[in-house]
Amino acid sequence: MAKRSSRRAKRRSKALLAVIVLLVIVIAACACLYFFVFKEEVDSFLHQHFGQQAETGGGTGGETTGPEGGETTGPEGGAEIVGGDVTEIASAELSIHFIAPAVKASGDCTLIKAGDTEVLIDAGPTQGNVTAIKDYLEEYCTDGVLEYVIATHADTDHIAGLVGTSSGGKYNGILYSYEIGTIIEFDKTNKSLTTPSGNPTLYARYAAAVDYAEAQGTAVYTGLQCWNGEDGAQRTYYLDEAQTISMNILYNKFYEESSSDENNYSVCMLLSQEIGGSQTNHYLFTGDLEEEGEEALVENNELPQVELYKAGHHGSKTSSTNALLEVIRPKYVAVCCCAGYNEYGAAEENIFPTQAFIDRIAQYTDRVYVTIMLDEETDGYQPMNGNIVFYYGKSEEEEGALKLWCSNNDTILKETAWFQENRTWNGV
Repeated sequence: MAKRSSRRAKRRSKALLAVIVLLVIVIAACACLYFFVFKEEVDSFLHQHFGQQAETGGGTGGETTGPEGGETTGPEGGAEIVGGDVTEIASAELSIHFIAPAVKASGDCTLIKAGDTEVLIDAGPTQGNVTAIKDYLEEYCTDGVLEYVIATHADTDHIAGLVGTSSGGKYNGILYSYEIGTIIEFDKTNKSLTTPSGNPTLYARYAAAVDYAEAQGTAVYTGLQCWNGEDGAQRTYYLDEAQTISMNILYNKFYEESSSDENNYSVCMLLSQEIGGSQTNHYLFTGDLEEEGEEALVENNELPQVELYKAGHHGSKTSSTNALLEVIRPKYVAVCCCAGYNEYGAAEENIFPTQAFIDRIAQYTDRVYVTIMLDEETDGYQPMNGNIVFYYGKSEEEEGALKLWCSNNDTILKETAWFQENRTWNGV
């Protein structure tokens, strides 16, 4: 009896061992199948639908670090961003600079640098601010050539610095100070060429500056010409020799149709950067496009989810609408405005960045950064984040990491003292 029990126990042990071995083989086979056959497809699916690679996991929000370095946890469902170093920016593969105004005003001025190629989008907010813009550009555009200038629309806070100020009849604006390769400008405007008293308007002076650049050999196209590929214009411009970084002019129906709102004429652009494998980072610039324009932008273009979104119209309540945000689902947002400054005598609800904008963007990310803010004590301005630079650099330690450097600090908007006194986040 004891021998039979012993034999049964041995048989059970052998059977159990066989099951364990079989399970190990199945698990190993599944792992090999994933890593060697399906991994790329799974990663691509997760990146497309959740904005991340399978191996990265997702951040859940956290504290940012200062400009000294370190990692910043990205928004929910997003990748991590690495604290940057200003000394790395000039040699980065790609850098996107939101240049803070040196005046108390809201306006756009964005520099994109890919190797030796520079793109300047707008040059606001005032004619006098052009000196500060040029001082900044000197650090990154060292050959005196701007390969591309995009003038999104004809409002002063976007084109003033392209004209600059006059001394002895000579203007010092961007279009007079640099060799410009190509200008891409708005198709339509409601602006007049003369004031009621018969003097040239800023728009007229801008048109004269464009004519000057064209006479120097600059190619001048409109957004619609780019979209249609007409007269030498292109829908896509590559910013690097390897053709991994592309500047893509999007279709805006107001290139062709009239609008009562000048903002809707904005030239819109998607910057795309192939990282490797199946990963491509996208960065979206929509000028001051308003609600109707954003809805049409979504309808007429295949927009991807984006790493970075330059907030439309300085964080107004009439831009960055749900129709756009639910498609692009931005991970990081830059707002070019003077936070809290009632520049136009507007109702409280319209002061940038508005509560309506914040309520909508909060559904997707809390990584929101703002250039400058009102200084109530002096009735002047002070930096909030200051110059905001997102850049992409490769190193042995950080393979393909998106980095952030800000000239003042990299505190996210909702954690600033100004925000906590003037706005709420998710009702709190």
